[in-house]
Amino acid sequence: MNPPDAGTIQASHLLLATDLSPRCDRATDRAIALARGGSARALAATVVEPFERSARNVPRHDLPGWYTEPDDVQLARRRLEREFEATPRRWEVHVARGAAGDHVAGLLDALGEAVLVTGPVRDGLVGPAVLGSTVDRVLRRPGATLLMVKERAHRPYRRLLFASDFSEACRAALRRARALFPGTPMTVLHGYSVPMLGLLDSTRDQALADTAAQLREEGRAFLREEGLGDEVELLVEHGEPARLVQQYLETFGADLVVLGTHGRGAIHELVVGSVARRILATVQADLLAVRA
Repeated sequence: MNPPDAGTIQASHLLLATDLSPRCDRATDRAIALARGGSARALAATVVEPFERSARNVPRHDLPGWYTEPDDVQLARRRLEREFEATPRRWEVHVARGAAGDHVAGLLDALGEAVLVTGPVRDGLVGPAVLGSTVDRVLRRPGATLLMVKERAHRPYRRLLFASDFSEACRAALRRARALFPGTPMTVLHGYSVPMLGLLDSTRDQALADTAAQLREEGRAFLREEGLGDEVELLVEHGEPARLVQQYLETFGADLVVLGTHGRGAIHELVVGSVARRILATVQADLLAVRA
Protein backbone atom coordinates (compact mmCIF):
# COMPACT_ATOMS: atom_id res chain seq x y z
CA MET A 1 0.00 0.00 0.00
CA ASN A 2 1.31 3.42 -0.92
CA PRO A 3 1.74 5.95 1.92
CA PRO A 4 -0.89 8.70 2.05
CA ASP A 5 -0.10 12.02 0.45
CA ALA A 6 0.81 14.86 2.81
CA GLY A 7 -2.32 16.77 3.73
CA THR A 8 -4.68 13.82 3.17
CA ILE A 9 -6.84 13.21 6.24
CA GLN A 10 -6.88 9.74 7.77
CA ALA A 11 -10.14 9.63 9.73
CA SER A 12 -12.92 7.10 10.22
CA HIS A 13 -15.72 9.66 10.09
CA LEU A 14 -15.88 13.17 8.70
CA LEU A 15 -18.90 15.20 9.85
CA LEU A 16 -19.67 18.58 8.28
CA ALA A 17 -21.91 20.81 10.40
CA THR A 18 -23.33 23.70 8.39
CA ASP A 19 -26.06 26.29 8.82
CA LEU A 20 -26.21 26.66 4.99
CA SER A 21 -25.10 30.28 5.24
CA PRO A 22 -22.12 31.82 3.41
CA ARG A 23 -19.99 31.57 6.57
CA CYS A 24 -19.98 27.77 6.17
CA ASP A 25 -19.21 27.71 2.43
CA ARG A 26 -15.47 27.41 3.02
CA ALA A 27 -15.99 24.63 5.55
CA THR A 28 -18.15 22.78 3.02
CA ASP A 29 -15.49 23.09 0.31
CA ARG A 30 -12.78 21.90 2.69
CA ALA A 31 -14.87 18.94 3.87
CA ILE A 32 -15.51 17.91 0.26
CA ALA A 33 -11.78 18.13 -0.49
CA LEU A 34 -10.87 16.09 2.60
CA ALA A 35 -13.45 13.42 1.80
CA ARG A 36 -12.27 13.22 -1.80
CA GLY A 37 -8.73 12.40 -0.78
CA GLY A 38 -9.41 9.92 2.01
CA SER A 39 -11.53 6.94 2.95
CA ALA A 40 -13.53 8.51 5.79
CA ARG A 41 -17.28 8.01 5.97
CA ALA A 42 -18.64 11.43 4.94
CA LEU A 43 -21.67 12.96 6.63
CA ALA A 44 -23.24 16.42 6.48
CA ALA A 45 -25.68 17.84 8.98
CA THR A 46 -27.80 20.94 9.31
CA VAL A 47 -30.51 21.97 11.75
CA VAL A 48 -33.61 24.08 11.19
CA GLU A 49 -33.91 26.27 14.25
CA PRO A 50 -37.21 27.94 15.25
CA PHE A 51 -36.12 31.52 14.52
CA GLU A 52 -35.36 30.68 10.88
CA ARG A 53 -39.01 30.06 10.02
CA SER A 54 -40.32 33.24 11.65
CA ALA A 55 -37.65 35.29 9.88
CA ARG A 56 -39.05 34.52 6.43
CA ASN A 57 -42.80 34.58 7.22
CA VAL A 58 -44.86 37.00 5.11
CA PRO A 59 -48.59 37.72 5.21
CA ARG A 60 -50.62 35.14 3.27
CA HIS A 61 -52.26 37.80 1.09
CA ASP A 62 -48.81 38.84 -0.22
CA LEU A 63 -48.08 35.36 -1.60
CA PRO A 64 -48.69 34.39 -5.27
CA GLY A 65 -51.50 31.96 -5.89
CA TRP A 66 -49.16 29.25 -7.19
CA TYR A 67 -46.91 29.33 -4.12
CA THR A 68 -46.77 26.20 -1.97
CA GLU A 69 -44.99 26.69 1.32
CA PRO A 70 -42.28 24.04 1.71
CA ASP A 71 -41.62 22.11 4.86
CA ASP A 72 -38.57 23.65 6.55
CA VAL A 73 -36.78 20.33 6.93
CA GLN A 74 -37.44 19.29 3.32
CA LEU A 75 -36.22 22.66 2.07
CA ALA A 76 -33.01 22.39 4.12
CA ARG A 77 -32.47 18.84 2.90
CA ARG A 78 -32.73 19.90 -0.74
CA ARG A 79 -30.28 22.74 -0.19
CA LEU A 80 -27.82 20.48 1.62
CA GLU A 81 -28.04 17.68 -0.95
CA ARG A 82 -27.36 20.20 -3.72
CA GLU A 83 -23.94 20.91 -2.17
CA PHE A 84 -22.76 17.38 -2.98
CA GLU A 85 -24.37 16.71 -6.36
CA ALA A 86 -21.10 17.10 -8.25
CA THR A 87 -18.84 15.30 -5.76
CA PRO A 88 -17.50 11.80 -6.52
CA ARG A 89 -17.96 10.67 -2.93
CA ARG A 90 -21.29 9.67 -1.43
CA TRP A 91 -22.38 11.97 1.39
CA GLU A 92 -24.94 11.03 4.04
CA VAL A 93 -27.24 13.97 4.72
CA HIS A 94 -28.80 14.53 8.15
CA VAL A 95 -31.39 17.27 8.71
CA ALA A 96 -33.31 17.90 11.91
CA ARG A 97 -35.43 20.55 13.58
CA GLY A 98 -34.46 21.95 16.97
CA ALA A 99 -31.22 23.00 18.63
CA ALA A 100 -28.05 22.62 16.58
CA GLY A 101 -25.94 21.60 19.55
CA ASP A 102 -28.26 18.74 20.47
CA HIS A 103 -28.32 17.36 16.92
CA VAL A 104 -24.55 17.57 16.42
CA ALA A 105 -23.90 16.02 19.83
CA GLY A 106 -26.24 13.14 19.03
CA LEU A 107 -24.46 12.44 15.75
CA LEU A 108 -21.05 12.54 17.44
CA ASP A 109 -22.29 10.11 20.09
CA ALA A 110 -23.44 7.72 17.37
CA LEU A 111 -20.24 7.99 15.33
CA GLY A 112 -17.74 7.71 18.15
CA GLU A 113 -14.43 9.00 16.82
CA ALA A 114 -15.08 11.70 14.21
CA VAL A 115 -13.65 14.95 12.90
CA LEU A 116 -16.26 17.70 13.03
CA VAL A 117 -15.79 20.30 10.30
CA THR A 118 -17.54 23.66 10.57
CA GLY A 119 -17.13 27.35 9.86
CA PRO A 120 -16.26 30.12 12.31
CA VAL A 121 -18.82 31.06 14.92
CA ARG A 122 -21.25 33.82 14.04
CA ASP A 123 -20.07 37.41 14.20
CA GLY A 124 -20.92 39.01 17.51
CA LEU A 125 -20.89 35.73 19.45
CA VAL A 126 -17.14 35.50 19.94
CA GLY A 127 -15.35 37.20 22.79
CA PRO A 128 -12.86 36.44 25.53
CA ALA A 129 -15.47 34.47 27.45
CA VAL A 130 -18.06 33.36 24.85
CA LEU A 131 -17.98 31.12 21.80
CA GLY A 132 -20.88 29.99 19.65
CA SER A 133 -22.98 27.58 21.69
CA THR A 134 -22.57 24.62 19.33
CA VAL A 135 -18.77 25.01 19.01
CA ASP A 136 -18.42 25.57 22.75
CA ARG A 137 -20.43 22.43 23.45
CA VAL A 138 -18.34 20.36 21.07
CA LEU A 139 -15.08 21.59 22.61
CA ARG A 140 -16.23 20.37 26.02
CA ARG A 141 -16.67 16.79 24.78
CA PRO A 142 -13.86 14.40 25.81
CA GLY A 143 -12.03 13.25 22.71
CA ALA A 144 -13.58 15.92 20.49
CA THR A 145 -11.77 16.87 17.28
CA LEU A 146 -12.99 20.12 15.75
CA LEU A 147 -11.77 21.54 12.45
CA MET A 148 -12.81 25.20 12.21
CA VAL A 149 -12.39 26.37 8.62
CA LYS A 150 -11.74 30.05 7.91
CA GLU A 151 -9.69 29.93 4.71
CA ARG A 152 -10.56 28.84 1.19
CA ALA A 153 -9.54 25.28 0.26
CA HIS A 154 -6.91 26.14 -2.32
CA ARG A 155 -4.71 23.13 -1.53
CA PRO A 156 -4.28 20.25 0.94
CA TYR A 157 -2.84 20.97 4.38
CA ARG A 158 0.90 20.92 3.63
CA ARG A 159 2.27 22.41 6.85
CA LEU A 160 0.94 22.35 10.41
CA LEU A 161 1.62 24.87 13.18
CA PHE A 162 1.21 23.27 16.59
CA ALA A 163 0.64 25.69 19.49
CA SER A 164 1.86 23.66 22.45
CA ASP A 165 2.64 24.02 26.12
CA PHE A 166 4.10 20.47 26.34
CA SER A 167 1.25 19.29 28.57
CA GLU A 168 -0.39 15.86 28.40
CA ALA A 169 -3.39 17.43 26.68
CA CYS A 170 -1.11 18.85 24.00
CA ARG A 171 0.53 15.46 23.71
CA ALA A 172 -2.88 13.99 22.88
CA ALA A 173 -3.47 16.76 20.33
CA LEU A 174 -0.10 16.11 18.72
CA ARG A 175 -0.84 12.41 18.37
CA ARG A 176 -4.25 13.10 16.92
CA ALA A 177 -2.90 15.59 14.40
CA ARG A 178 -0.15 13.20 13.29
CA ALA A 179 -2.68 10.37 12.93
CA LEU A 180 -5.01 12.55 10.86
CA PHE A 181 -2.25 14.04 8.68
CA PRO A 182 0.63 11.55 8.62
CA GLY A 183 3.79 12.80 7.03
CA THR A 184 2.74 16.45 7.01
CA PRO A 185 5.57 18.77 8.17
CA MET A 186 5.00 20.54 11.47
CA THR A 187 6.36 23.47 13.44
CA VAL A 188 5.88 23.54 17.21
CA LEU A 189 5.40 26.99 18.76
CA HIS A 190 5.46 27.64 22.49
CA GLY A 191 4.61 31.06 23.91
CA TYR A 192 5.72 31.77 27.46
CA SER A 193 5.60 34.48 30.09
CA VAL A 194 7.86 35.25 33.05
CA PRO A 195 6.11 36.12 36.32
CA MET A 196 6.74 39.68 37.55
CA LEU A 197 8.95 40.42 34.56
CA GLY A 198 8.03 44.09 34.75
CA LEU A 199 9.64 44.34 38.17
CA LEU A 200 13.01 43.22 36.86
CA ASP A 201 15.58 45.71 35.60
CA SER A 202 19.11 44.61 34.83
CA THR A 203 18.21 40.91 35.10
CA ARG A 204 15.22 41.06 32.72
CA ASP A 205 17.07 39.81 29.62
CA GLN A 206 18.78 37.08 31.60
CA ALA A 207 15.46 35.89 33.04
CA LEU A 208 13.99 35.67 29.54
CA ALA A 209 17.03 33.82 28.21
CA ASP A 210 17.10 31.33 31.10
CA THR A 211 13.38 30.62 30.79
CA ALA A 212 13.61 30.16 27.03
CA ALA A 213 16.56 27.76 27.36
CA GLN A 214 14.74 25.68 29.97
CA LEU A 215 11.60 25.50 27.84
CA ARG A 216 13.52 24.55 24.71
CA GLU A 217 15.05 21.64 26.61
CA GLU A 218 11.60 20.64 27.87
CA GLY A 219 10.17 20.94 24.37
CA ARG A 220 12.87 18.79 22.80
CA ALA A 221 12.29 16.12 25.43
CA PHE A 222 8.56 16.30 24.72
CA LEU A 223 9.17 15.77 21.00
CA ARG A 224 11.68 12.95 21.51
CA GLU A 225 9.14 11.10 23.63
CA GLU A 226 6.78 11.25 20.65
CA GLY A 227 9.41 9.90 18.27
CA LEU A 228 10.11 13.32 16.74
CA GLY A 229 13.71 14.39 16.51
CA ASP A 230 15.43 17.58 15.56
CA GLU A 231 13.76 17.57 12.14
CA VAL A 232 10.70 19.20 13.75
CA GLU A 233 11.14 22.95 14.10
CA LEU A 234 10.66 24.11 17.69
CA LEU A 235 10.13 27.80 18.42
CA VAL A 236 10.04 29.10 22.00
CA GLU A 237 9.12 32.76 22.19
CA HIS A 238 8.21 35.22 24.90
CA GLY A 239 4.73 36.57 24.23
CA GLU A 240 1.00 36.01 24.13
CA PRO A 241 0.18 32.79 22.25
CA ALA A 242 -2.58 34.09 19.95
CA ARG A 243 -0.41 37.01 18.86
CA LEU A 244 2.60 34.74 18.28
CA VAL A 245 0.53 32.32 16.21
CA GLN A 246 -0.75 35.12 13.99
CA GLN A 247 2.73 36.61 13.65
CA TYR A 248 4.13 33.23 12.59
CA LEU A 249 1.38 32.82 9.99
CA GLU A 250 2.04 36.29 8.59
CA THR A 251 5.80 35.69 8.42
CA PHE A 252 6.16 32.04 7.37
CA GLY A 253 2.69 30.74 6.62
CA ALA A 254 1.04 27.46 7.64
CA ASP A 255 -2.09 25.72 6.41
CA LEU A 256 -3.50 24.48 9.72
CA VAL A 257 -3.05 25.51 13.36
CA VAL A 258 -3.36 22.69 15.92
CA LEU A 259 -4.44 23.27 19.52
CA GLY A 260 -4.81 21.07 22.56
CA THR A 261 -7.85 21.86 24.70
CA HIS A 262 -6.37 21.85 28.19
CA GLY A 263 -2.99 22.89 29.42
CA ARG A 264 -0.81 24.98 31.63
CA GLY A 265 1.55 27.89 31.32
CA ALA A 266 1.08 30.28 28.42
CA ILE A 267 -1.62 28.14 26.77
CA HIS A 268 -3.99 27.52 29.65
CA GLU A 269 -7.40 25.84 29.92
CA LEU A 270 -8.11 25.94 26.22
CA VAL A 271 -11.73 24.85 26.66
CA VAL A 272 -12.81 27.39 29.28
CA GLY A 273 -9.91 29.84 29.28
CA SER A 274 -9.46 33.01 27.33
CA VAL A 275 -6.31 32.02 25.38
CA ALA A 276 -7.94 29.34 23.21
CA ARG A 277 -10.98 31.48 22.67
CA ARG A 278 -8.74 34.30 21.53
CA ILE A 279 -6.90 32.00 19.14
CA LEU A 280 -10.12 30.55 17.73
CA ALA A 281 -11.67 34.00 17.39
CA THR A 282 -8.77 36.06 16.10
CA VAL A 283 -6.27 33.87 14.25
CA GLN A 284 -6.96 33.93 10.52
CA ALA A 285 -6.29 30.32 9.64
CA ASP A 286 -7.95 26.92 9.75
CA LEU A 287 -7.76 25.52 13.27
CA LEU A 288 -7.80 21.96 14.56
CA ALA A 289 -8.82 21.85 18.23
CA VAL A 290 -8.43 18.51 20.01
CA ARG A 291 -9.89 17.74 23.44
CA ALA A 292 -7.90 15.13 25.35
